[in-house]
Amino acid sequence: MRIGELAARTGVSTHVLRAWESRYGLLSPSRSPGGYRLYGADDERRVREVLGLRDQGVSAMEAARQVLAAERAGAGSLDEPVGVDDERGRSETSGLRADPPLLVTQLLDAVTALDEDRAHAVLDTAFLDRSVESAIVDVLVPFFVKVGEQWELGRIGIAQEHFASSLVRRRLGALSMTWGLGTGPVAVLACPPGEFHDIILLSFGVLLGRSGWRIRYLGPDTPIASLSSAADLTRPDAVVIASRRPSSFRGHAKSLRAMAEKHPVWLAGRGTTPRVLDEIGAQHLGPDLVADVAILTEAARERRRARGDELPAPTPGDDEVTTDADAASADAADSEYRS
Repeated sequence: MRIGELAARTGVSTHVLRAWESRYGLLSPSRSPGGYRLYGADDERRVREVLGLRDQGVSAMEAARQVLAAERAGAGSLDEPVGVDDERGRSETSGLRADPPLLVTQLLDAVTALDEDRAHAVLDTAFLDRSVESAIVDVLVPFFVKVGEQWELGRIGIAQEHFASSLVRRRLGALSMTWGLGTGPVAVLACPPGEFHDIILLSFGVLLGRSGWRIRYLGPDTPIASLSSAADLTRPDAVVIASRRPSSFRGHAKSLRAMAEKHPVWLAGRGTTPRVLDEIGAQHLGPDLVADVAILTEAARERRRARGDELPAPTPGDDEVTTDADAASADAADSEYRS
């Protein structure tokens, strides 16, 4: 069925359905030969289950998470909201725990076996039983450190590394939908030419976005000229460039130094050595992502104060608001349903 028919069947507007599809991954349409999205019985069932949970006071984000988690666990439909104790009980019966080191190990095992269902189940546990910040800092970051170590030891291959990145990128993508909204400070995030590993940078962007920053994410392998143009265009409060190798910075030191003379440039990753920082004239962000968010926020405030342009205090999101891209446009979408 087309989205209009799904809307008529469920009583949810097409605008809300599209928001739930893009933000929470609730719907999985196929494509007609003409390129139209077609929705099936499973999509209608998920929407009705979300509506049932919404009627019991559960947010759209949490309802979608519970419906998808139950589906992956083979639990069928949901007749009542799943509380924390219920969710943990389900995790225990499936062999999962919310303890970060165990989640990292289980996620690594699933990725090594290229087991997508198992990997999603681990991620469901991480994001349902922990805050978004903890899921990222205590599970995803250590997990990718382990992936790198295992790859260097020859215990996993490129296939597993790419599989892990693709899997986590999809999960983080749902948390980035409000990056362009609000009135907070602006950050441009990129990796220099030749650096393709950007998951930690993407994770940092999610944490910044949850603290009220507006993110302009350029991603991996970004030409310095393009990065400089983006900075000139957006006049950001921070330009964050991440790389694992000093050569990725030093090979463009002259251009990066020119950028740092016009904009606040911060370097991150293992490639950020004292020599690199000195040659470029940039500032350093360490491995503590949560502390780095606070550092950038305070630096942005000080910079704006110095030029007499006070920065509105970012509104930190709780687990309900910022990941629920119910902030701003998704809020409008959900309020349309409630009305």
